[in-house]
Amino acid sequence: MKRLLLTVAVATASSCLVGCLGKNRTSPVGPQAIRKVDEGLRGERPQIDKERVEAFGFKLHWDSPIRDEILTSLSLEGDQLYAFTKSYRLYQIDMHSGMVNWVYDVGKPLSFTETGRPICEWLYEVGPDDKYKQYDEIYFVADDVLVGLDKKNGSELFTTRLTFTPSSAPQASPTHVFVGSWDDRIYAIRKDFPAVADWSWRTRGDVRTRPAYNSPTIFVSSRDATMYTFDAATGRRKWPWKTDQQITQDALVYKSLLYLPSDDYNLYVLDVSDGLLHHRTCVGSPITTQPVGVDKTIYFGSKRGGIHALLRKGRPQASQGNPRKVEHELLWNRKEATRFLCKGAEDVYVLEPGEEGSGGFSVARLDSKDGHFRDSLPLSGVDYWISNDLSPADFDRKRAIRGGIIFLGFRSGWIVALKETATIPGA
Repeated sequence: MKRLLLTVAVATASSCLVGCLGKNRTSPVGPQAIRKVDEGLRGERPQIDKERVEAFGFKLHWDSPIRDEILTSLSLEGDQLYAFTKSYRLYQIDMHSGMVNWVYDVGKPLSFTETGRPICEWLYEVGPDDKYKQYDEIYFVADDVLVGLDKKNGSELFTTRLTFTPSSAPQASPTHVFVGSWDDRIYAIRKDFPAVADWSWRTRGDVRTRPAYNSPTIFVSSRDATMYTFDAATGRRKWPWKTDQQITQDALVYKSLLYLPSDDYNLYVLDVSDGLLHHRTCVGSPITTQPVGVDKTIYFGSKRGGIHALLRKGRPQASQGNPRKVEHELLWNRKEATRFLCKGAEDVYVLEPGEEGSGGFSVARLDSKDGHFRDSLPLSGVDYWISNDLSPADFDRKRAIRGGIIFLGFRSGWIVALKETATIPGA
């Protein structure tokens, strides 16, 4: 039975000055630009020091509540936000406007929210000769059920109870959805016949990370320190890549290269077609975040090195190196940072711990070229952070307008979007 709830539109909330809700709560080490109101005021808007936010180079883009709900996760997939609530409802929210597009009643807990990437999307490319339009899809796992929805309106494509216990978030291809299992296997499930797995392959360790896809290949990382590659449609095994320690973070496919993080302190840059090693960066400690690609730079975190910025430099001349390899250079690292947040017009924004005793966080503004520290914005009470990989310099205007935005999620149901002023058209 379809369980699509009525499509809801949440209007962008009007601006509110600091102190208009509840009591002012001041940190013992200094004021916070954004903080929660008193816990007793459930569902009330977070207090925002607009002057301080604007002095930092941002504006309040939108703030919207999911009323009478408690958020248990907030994630970004493609150009949409997905909020999951304690009542087991999934909300799709437009990241540019803050409007709720649709709501789907999942009816059980959403799995793999701790990874920050519980939902995958599949976008169909429509050619000029295509007679029929195929609608974009999203997929997620709830307990032991795989769910497929129409991305645009949230209508149910299928639900199927998995015959195995899932251990990873799903990844889609044109014909299949891929899910890892606690029996050390990767399972390929056909979209047109999801009741039984089409093919599977057993690795020698847990498959905990979300697979990556680049046509026609699916990339599967295992805790046995190996990344396996398969023809996504047939399951034919292709080339493997072996690391010296287990792989605990999701790999990234970005501009025809695979960025593979490992606990052996290395980020491997591999050719998606044959596994040619383009580059290897050793950062001295296990890599702790999935790489994020924006423009020509890859951002990733490590246990003792903070956030690193790796530049894609291009291919060398034949006389200077292998013309097949894309050269890379480690630009900078910020040891205090724990998460990449977004790329602005000239700067990069990362998450750092707040001042000692504040119990909060701060957003650090860094020069994108050399990592030079420019400024910071203190925040407290934020429950969910998101890495926004959209670039304000993207040639696609719809994607560019969604770049340069920092998203803040609160269990109270509120979501706040701050946009860098320099990325606002006409600002």
